[in-house]
Amino acid sequence: MREKQAAQMAAAFLSRSTRAMGKLRLLKLMYLAEREAMRRFFLPIVEDDICAMQRGMGLSETWRLARGRSANSTGEWADHIVKTQQGLGVRKGVSVRSLDGLSEDDLDVIQSVWDDYGAMKEDDLVHDVHHKLPEWIDHWEAHGRRGQSVTVPYAALYQTICDMDETDTRYLIEEYRAARDCWIKSDPDILGGTPVVVGTRVSVYAIHGRLVGGDRLVELEEDYPHIPREAFLAANMYAKAHPFETHPCGRPWEASAKQVHSTQD
Repeated sequence: MREKQAAQMAAAFLSRSTRAMGKLRLLKLMYLAEREAMRRFFLPIVEDDICAMQRGMGLSETWRLARGRSANSTGEWADHIVKTQQGLGVRKGVSVRSLDGLSEDDLDVIQSVWDDYGAMKEDDLVHDVHHKLPEWIDHWEAHGRRGQSVTVPYAALYQTICDMDETDTRYLIEEYRAARDCWIKSDPDILGGTPVVVGTRVSVYAIHGRLVGGDRLVELEEDYPHIPREAFLAANMYAKAHPFETHPCGRPWEASAKQVHSTQD
């Protein structure tokens, strides 16, 4: 479990709220962010133990931190989060810019979850979201007991959320990151910061749009002979991971798992 990332994810959500937030509501938003990170990038942000509980899915050690009952804390949670009479808030001096443990991908995920669920009340998050997640149904309804929790193995989560074997998924994580770092760039002076293939003004969304529209890689290579095939594949993966729409994460219990696959000829 990565306490620094847990504390900073909590701070990122709390900084978007106009008031202190209850522990349960915060933990529900954090689980949805973990889930969305797995769906997009095949890797959770916090990497906490996942549990199915009576009131939905949860992050085991993060829940202990939020309740002040963790025996293994490194102090990162207390450095970022403060408990008040109204709930949890961000400690003075902590800002989004200071969250150095979160990547741009992580912040994109957090923002998309906030856009979709930030206005929902605690009970609505439980009953209208978490109680409809397939992993909660599979593990709590089958094995849960009131007052207890059921640990959900990551292998099962990968199968449910990504529809993939965990070993294959871990391989794709590294493949995605390497391709992104090598071929994709975002510069405010180029197309207003829209991600493009390095050294060009060709946006990742233009490439993805053509491939989705039926064009083949060989046709893209003919139109852009100066761009290598690996860059087209990287752009397609990036565009899938960062959908060009207002609310990219949607309804997780309805949306089918989107995966990053190499496009074939």
